[in-house]
Amino acid sequence: MEATSGNIYLSEPWMLYQNALRNAPFEVTLHMHPAWQLTASLKGEFYFHTRDEMIAIQPGEWILIAPGIMHDSQSDSKQNYAMQIFFRRFSPALLPEFAERFNLRRDVFIKGSADRKTLEKISREFPKECVETNRFHRSNKIFYALEFIRAALFSLTGEDQQKTKRNLLMEQVMEYMEEHFAEPLSIADFAEKAGLSESRFEVVFRKAAGCSPMQFFKALKLGHAQSFLLYGHSVKESSILAGFSSVPYFCRCFQQSLGITPGEFKKNPFTKG
Repeated sequence: MEATSGNIYLSEPWMLYQNALRNAPFEVTLHMHPAWQLTASLKGEFYFHTRDEMIAIQPGEWILIAPGIMHDSQSDSKQNYAMQIFFRRFSPALLPEFAERFNLRRDVFIKGSADRKTLEKISREFPKECVETNRFHRSNKIFYALEFIRAALFSLTGEDQQKTKRNLLMEQVMEYMEEHFAEPLSIADFAEKAGLSESRFEVVFRKAAGCSPMQFFKALKLGHAQSFLLYGHSVKESSILAGFSSVPYFCRCFQQSLGITPGEFKKNPFTKG
């Protein structure tokens, strides 16, 4: 038996917030998505696996998973309760410190802890304050999305941040990709923007992001396409808006990357079990 409070659809760059209460153990099979995932436990123990690593979180702890990381999740607890949010990127305007640290990276699979009472308060108020009948529901969605992310990631120390080496040039290229995600750009366009040869640019970008420039760019497109699907656009409309050359190509990329079709995602976002 499973009970949830339902999905809360968020505006750019947030995508989806969920409170999930289950009255039985569960397991979600190996999958990935071109979105960040932040999950915090409020009751029960949760396990997250990649092909090489396992992280367990207890009540009051959270896990942050970068886009593109293959992972599964499960809980053996008879009753388990988690809150989680999916988002395309950290907003440079609203979360600049985290945007600088994480937006270019695709190797983040980390856990931390937060004040449990604060998380529980957010999990109670998020659904209540963000219902469509609330006059300020759109503003409240932004507020509570920020509150959740800040409350969780506040535990990351300054020392941790100092260990993270930034590449300002590649961050600028990433922002260029974001601004022009729907355009048919190539690695030559990005290398020119960086003022580097194509071969040198690919080496520098891969070192900074952990993947090739075109893999990163395609993931951005897929992330935007997911948002368009969540906002109510059709598969065809989402394909066009995200800048894919054809609907069949979009559907093929989507299923190869996420393991489900765009239509399946539209019906059950961010679930695979």
